[in-house]
Amino acid sequence: MRHRNRARVRSLLKALSPQDYERFQKIRIKDLGFGYDPFGLEIESAMAAFTLLQYLYKYWFRVESQGVEHVPEEGPALITPNHSGIIPLDGAMIAIDLLKKLRNPRILRAVLYNSAGFMPFVGTFFYRCGQVSGARRNSEEVLKQGELVTVFPEGSKGTWKGFGDRYRLRPFNVGFVELSLMHEAPIVPTAVIGAEEQYPFVKNVEPLARIFKLPYFPLSPLFPLLGPLAVLPLPTKYTLCYGEPFRFYREYGPDAVRRPETIRMLAGKVQRQIEAMLEEGLRNRKDIFGLSSVLGGRR
Repeated sequence: MRHRNRARVRSLLKALSPQDYERFQKIRIKDLGFGYDPFGLEIESAMAAFTLLQYLYKYWFRVESQGVEHVPEEGPALITPNHSGIIPLDGAMIAIDLLKKLRNPRILRAVLYNSAGFMPFVGTFFYRCGQVSGARRNSEEVLKQGELVTVFPEGSKGTWKGFGDRYRLRPFNVGFVELSLMHEAPIVPTAVIGAEEQYPFVKNVEPLARIFKLPYFPLSPLFPLLGPLAVLPLPTKYTLCYGEPFRFYREYGPDAVRRPETIRMLAGKVQRQIEAMLEEGLRNRKDIFGLSSVLGGRR
């Protein structure tokens, strides 16, 4: 981003949201001297994304969260949410939430699918906003920098669960446990409630997915009814729950990564904790769109 555009972005955020602008002022990156860090993170690009996404956060999904005190305010850490929603807006809403609510705001570094990082222009924008490609080495280097990283243990399988399988977690990949042990990074189990219903995905059209080189091409009952508007997510109400961190490295050293059965066991513990958090959150949820609280307030 050119110097003039950086100044414009800063002025825009300062005018629209002075408090959030001040929070961004507290963030420091490992600037290489060109305005961005070794992975391409540029504060002004993160500000631009925040300026747009905060309206989805506040007015469309009306995000609420609990347990943010469990998220470390410094040092390496892994946020490990359930994954869903076809378009991965769940990670973006977590990033906005932590920027707004941590006492010491941090930019969440999301691990992208490798294909996303190589998309023309889009991939560069992702990097400028703080994302990193899914190469294992990149995740390790970001943790060495002491960053806050989000990893979706379900992988891409989580985003295209059918509507009937919502909130049923796919088996977790185990790489995040290995990263935690090797870099002494706490694992914060995170439950996202609301994203599973934002797209009523009923079928994967595999021929179209192959044509467009996508992991899936979702078919929604809203597509013929709403036409192009069907690409918009439904305004479901999000609730984010951050659980107490797992610090397996205190009991298991980095040598545990050579024991696959141990790694699978630890990943299973994290998955069961997130499943329990989801069950509790769903029991407490009044309705999918959060209308009960609105209507109740009008009585």
